[in-house]
Amino acid sequence: MAEKLTKQTLRGIWAGITLSWDENYELDEGAFRENLRRLVEIRPHGIYVFGSTGEFYAVNDEEFCWVVDIMVEEVSPSGIPTQVGCNGLATREIIDKLKYAQAAGADGGQVALPSWMKLTEQEIVQFWHDISQAVPDLPLISYNNSRTKWYMYAEQYRQIIDVAPNLIGIKWSGSPELDLQRLAETVAVTPQLAHFLGEANLLKGMRFGIQGCYSAWIFAWPRRTMQIFNLADQGNWEDAEDVFQSCMEVENFIDSMIEEFGLGMMDPVADKGRGVLCGFLVGHQRTRPPYLGWPDETMQIMRQRMRDRFPDFMWE
Repeated sequence: MAEKLTKQTLRGIWAGITLSWDENYELDEGAFRENLRRLVEIRPHGIYVFGSTGEFYAVNDEEFCWVVDIMVEEVSPSGIPTQVGCNGLATREIIDKLKYAQAAGADGGQVALPSWMKLTEQEIVQFWHDISQAVPDLPLISYNNSRTKWYMYAEQYRQIIDVAPNLIGIKWSGSPELDLQRLAETVAVTPQLAHFLGEANLLKGMRFGIQGCYSAWIFAWPRRTMQIFNLADQGNWEDAEDVFQSCMEVENFIDSMIEEFGLGMMDPVADKGRGVLCGFLVGHQRTRPPYLGWPDETMQIMRQRMRDRFPDFMWE
């Protein structure tokens, strides 16, 4: 059993697992289970499902429950904590998902603001009050993403904390609106929250109190991703920066091929494509429409270029 998620225990590299689809765009349960097992062997600090990379928007209620059950079954015996992204367009829908995730045995719920129509600040506070009251014993994490038409900072989170005592952390997405100075100020005035960034800003952020990363790189170069955090956490900043820069070189190389072939770069497309390309993820790189996964023939070309240029980054 995982240690209870708190501000102190929510830390490190968390893997936001992708979903695997067969040729009919139905869940490839075998591939999904195998990818979870591979992650458990790597032992990230946590595993979660139904972020943007996990295509939370693309599943129905039955599939949501199915996927949550599989993840808890595969991961929980390892002692690695789990989270479930519980998102939707209405408060009631999100509460239903949170209640299911909690009953299934997930250790936390990750929630973005309802996004169809922009909320007022009063509505934001009421939303967090309502979901907190509905699942008072479930640790909650805010998925702070500008796709919700808000990118929140200290002024919003100080109000939310007052009405949602089980809010323990924030996932700061890599939105264009991300301002590291304002983020650092938010970290300073919300010591009761664990703040997480993406890989690009992780080392900068750890110097002012960032506690971890919800990672997509872990599907492509998992051991190096873990190294970056662990070295920095030990105060070995120079070696952590060296590993980070080696990963960025590969990331930039893959991005150049994405541009060359005109491929999609949305979260599930690029994150799953990168993981399948490098060989860590099994199953196909397809994503559910309307987003288009990378074509097989293009993947073959990219994989050969990766073998020639960066063989040490291939899982095979």
